[in-house]
Amino acid sequence: KAVVSDQAARTTLFKYQLSSTLARQIVNACIEFGRTQEGGPRGYAIFVLAPTGDIIDASVGDGVVPIGVETGMMKAKTALYARSTSRTVADRFGTVEGRLIRTDLGREQGLSYYFVAGGVPIGIENQLIGAIGVGGGNMDEQCAYHGLTTVLGIQPPPAPAPAAGRGGRGGQ
Repeated sequence: KAVVSDQAARTTLFKYQLSSTLARQIVNACIEFGRTQEGGPRGYAIFVLAPTGDIIDASVGDGVVPIGVETGMMKAKTALYARSTSRTVADRFGTVEGRLIRTDLGREQGLSYYFVAGGVPIGIENQLIGAIGVGGGNMDEQCAYHGLTTVLGIQPPPAPAPAAGRGGRGGQ
């Protein structure tokens, strides 16, 4: 029930994609997560992508600045292309040299990585069915996991926050 219907797959010849119904539910769960943040409601930019990179669903909350919107999309693309969380990518390529190489790879095609937590691949039964990216907040990765867990059930937990001074912070 997580993927598109057989009828939709016959049209697109692509079955293993998160359904638009569940994508909307994930976005709504993320929006609700933002409403429960300590210190008042927090808006997030949330993007749920198909394995092709197309947007299935998205939302930009009140007060999210343009860089938060852009980074939300970049985190989703990073999770999609790397097949791992954007935090894992940031941790894997922790040196400036390693990041510069990966930032330039595929840049002309819009494929470069973004080295900040908040992007998570979505998979079932060892199949990538999409990715989520959250930007604009201070708990982006936690927001993404909340949405996925609420709608799809148990998900691998987010990695612990990095020590102060290291990359991969949840915001922007």
